[in-house]
Amino acid sequence: MTPNAEISKIVEEVGQDIIWRPLYDFERNKLSSGVGHDIDGIDPEFTDLDFKGKTVCDLGCNLGHFTFYAHERGAKKVVGYDMEPKVIKGARKLAALYDIKGVEFETCNFASEPATQTFDMGMLIDILGKINISSGFLIPILKGLESRSKSEMLLTFRPIYLVERHFGMSERDFLKLYPQADIKNGFFNLLDFTQNLFSEKWTVTYLSKELPDDSQYKRTVHFARK
Repeated sequence: MTPNAEISKIVEEVGQDIIWRPLYDFERNKLSSGVGHDIDGIDPEFTDLDFKGKTVCDLGCNLGHFTFYAHERGAKKVVGYDMEPKVIKGARKLAALYDIKGVEFETCNFASEPATQTFDMGMLIDILGKINISSGFLIPILKGLESRSKSEMLLTFRPIYLVERHFGMSERDFLKLYPQADIKNGFFNLLDFTQNLFSEKWTVTYLSKELPDDSQYKRTVHFARK
């Protein structure tokens, strides 16, 4: 089987509906458009972001788009974690096809499983959203990132949500999930919530510029340990 045919097979095995970022074959033919949006990825204007010589984990890695991104930019070791076994299987096949060393992929529910190793930088790119927040997983996901990050954390998420519209629940029910949440005029500010959660040990060192609609587009946030 040719390398291009192998990548096509990976797309077929994983399924178009859960591939999050565009995937191309070796001739730059697009095999999957990905269901995510480029604007929700790492801010290209974050020019001071430095991966060189660092160990990095990519939580919710999918097929490894940002795992490979960190490796290409000089990370010494990158481990991608995802809870979907067929995604991890596909990512491992891609790493082998690309002949990439220093990149690993592991099946893991990082929101509930304790960290088995820590990294200089932890990444949580385009993972937080309506479903996992409304299901009560926001804090476990953020704590899963923190427990694996020694010095830096890199995240992208929507800064604000309309509780009833986006989560499909009343403010009262939302506060049962997150008693520490501050809701103003129906809006939940995830950026403030995250900063407050990490404020004792972390400081924000980068925040991407405000976009046209903070309840629609995700922004890049970088934390450094105090």
